[in-house]
Amino acid sequence: MKTFDFHSVDMRIVENKKKWFTIPFIVLLIAIIAGIVYGIVLKGEVFNVGMDFTGGYALTVEIGTDLDDAQKRTEYEMKITDVIEHPENYTEYMSEKRDISGLTVKDISAQGEGANKSLRVQFVAPDYTDTEMVGTGDDDSIGIIDLLCEAIQQTLFDEPYAGSVTAGDRTTATVSTDLIVTAICGIVMSLALMLIYIAVRFELLSGVVALICLVHDVIIMTLFMCIFHIEIASTFVAALITILGYSINNTIIIFDKIRDNIKVQPDISPITVVNASVRDTMVRSINTTLTTFITVAMIAVMSAIFGVSDLLTFCLPLIAGLIAGMFSSVLIAPSLWATWKEHLSKKSAAKATVSENDVSVAEHRDETLENFFADKTNDASVSDNVAEAQDNADVNTESESVNKESSETEVTAEETPSDNDSSDSDNVNNVADGDSGDKDSGNNA
Repeated sequence: MKTFDFHSVDMRIVENKKKWFTIPFIVLLIAIIAGIVYGIVLKGEVFNVGMDFTGGYALTVEIGTDLDDAQKRTEYEMKITDVIEHPENYTEYMSEKRDISGLTVKDISAQGEGANKSLRVQFVAPDYTDTEMVGTGDDDSIGIIDLLCEAIQQTLFDEPYAGSVTAGDRTTATVSTDLIVTAICGIVMSLALMLIYIAVRFELLSGVVALICLVHDVIIMTLFMCIFHIEIASTFVAALITILGYSINNTIIIFDKIRDNIKVQPDISPITVVNASVRDTMVRSINTTLTTFITVAMIAVMSAIFGVSDLLTFCLPLIAGLIAGMFSSVLIAPSLWATWKEHLSKKSAAKATVSENDVSVAEHRDETLENFFADKTNDASVSDNVAEAQDNADVNTESESVNKESSETEVTAEETPSDNDSSDSDNVNNVADGDSGDKDSGNNA
């Protein structure tokens, strides 16, 4: 027979992240509907908070083997509830006729075996002080609890030794408040230390993702208690801390595998590495959760059979927490990490692109400035050249004018002797003419 191999499965964890993120909101919607039913329709409390947190009192009614009969047990529970919540109808069985009202039964559970079997009744009295409920301890002081014990004794048992009713433990408002503060501080400190540990061992992003998933587990367990109206007692805090340990263990295994895969392939994408890491650790996560789940479920069944309510209120939220922890560790944490990592990668790439653009723009601006100043220099040199050429042209013009003037002067100087020569020649001609005249006159004579 061929066995199923997770390593051959193409896990698409991150691709289906919308489905994983939707499931917690569906659970929240169911819890809101359940809260409306409990609080508005049934006019009760949204959360069944035990007297460990609200404060309250307990009575122990020893009945014996009659509790083995389910019908008789139901009758006993109904009578006890009626006496506590409506004591004005049973004042004839009380040594003091007081006006008692406002008491509410929170829980009735069976304990013990055989002839020692009894009912443990828990109720709250918000309108009365602790002194009024238990008395001052003097012989003349009788508390309300003593009066209730008398009324229940007379109502249930015709014979004095058929059964007994005794006052049990009590939790004052101060003690319950201290317990709530201590529980919250313990959970917050656990979350903070886990965040520091994961941030140091892996990275801050992994620590933040793991913290979000742990908060998710706490919320889912609380919603589970609301949906099924299970009593929230001190054992619920123990279940919360236990689940935080189981959930963070599975989450660390997956993150460790992610880190190993990244070391082997540094350039691998976050989505690919997450899908491969979840696939490689799936068998281990299922085996760890399943073995614990079966053990806790068997304890819950035995607790329900033998009526151990405290153990049952511990096992039921633990079962819900195991499922929520498995879900968040395998599906939500890797998907959230990959999504966040992809976003950071894109953001870094965008910043790098912007930086490159800024550098290119700066280089372009520098070149522009260089060209600008180069143009200015060229313009200046051109202007200088033009000015120099103009000066040269002026100098040449002046030289030409000087030369022209000098040439004119020379021309003038040259023309002046020629005139003299011409005058001299004229004079010579005149003399010649005179001589010729004289010669002519001599010949005539």
